[in-house]
This record gives sequence, C-alpha cells and structure tokens, in this order.
Amino acid sequence: MEKIIYKNEKYYQIRIGDLNYGNHLGHDKLITIIHDARCSFFENYGFKELSIGEDNVGLIVNEINFKYKSQLYYSDNIKITSKFYELSPVSVKMESIVKNMDNGELSASGFIKLVSFNFKTNKMVKFPEKFIALIKEHLIVENF
Repeated sequence: MEKIIYKNEKYYQIRIGDLNYGNHLGHDKLITIIHDARCSFFENYGFKELSIGEDNVGLIVNEINFKYKSQLYYSDNIKITSKFYELSPVSVKMESIVKNMDNGELSASGFIKLVSFNFKTNKMVKFPEKFIALIKEHLIVENF
C-alpha cells in the first residue's frame, strides 16, 4: 500500500482581515498563508527565501496552482501540510494541503514550483548543496 507522509505542518487561525467580500477566505490570502508556512519551514532549518546557502542565491516562484475544495470562514483553525517533489538541479515543487481542523474538511490543495535564482545576476542557477540536502530529507515518503 502506498501512503504519502507530509512531514511539514503549520497551524493558522483565519482572521477577519483574511476574508473577502463573500465573507470567506480570499484567494490572495490563501496564497499568503501558504507563503508564510513555506517561509516558516525554511527558517526552521536556517534558510530564508532570499538566502538558501550561497551569496545572492534565493528562491522565486515560477508556477502556482491551487484548487479550492471548501470555504474557510473567520476563526476557522487550519493546518497546512507540505511536501516536496520533482526535484531538479534548479527547481522543486512544493505541494501543500490545507485542512479545516474544526470540521476535518479538505479546504484547498495545490503546488508551488520554486526556482533557484541568483539575485545579483538575475539568472536561474543550480541549488546549493546544503539546500538540496534539506529538500531530499523532506521529499515525499512512499511505500511503507
């Protein structure tokens, strides 16, 4: 049996400022919450999106794709779980799942493709070895 284990978790409570005119979580706020979870993960391991192990080398978002499954409202408690997959020398995808902890419903799922970027030369570059080691440690775990 194949089972996917998500190793990275972040908890969050929906705030008034996260709501849109429909009185539920706005799509822009979802991306901001996912971004915050991603930054927290990297910071736990001594990285920042602007500094992933070499001078001037950081991460930029190349692609984003999320699907909404159920609405989130003010004061809902959510858990964002993430995993990495499709690692290449210059990019990796980070899948995130947003679950409403109050009712157990899946609220959103999707991925962000991150690219290694040198901010001084404005070019894509290979990931630093220290960063690759971190990503490999947190790649999807299957078949256990």
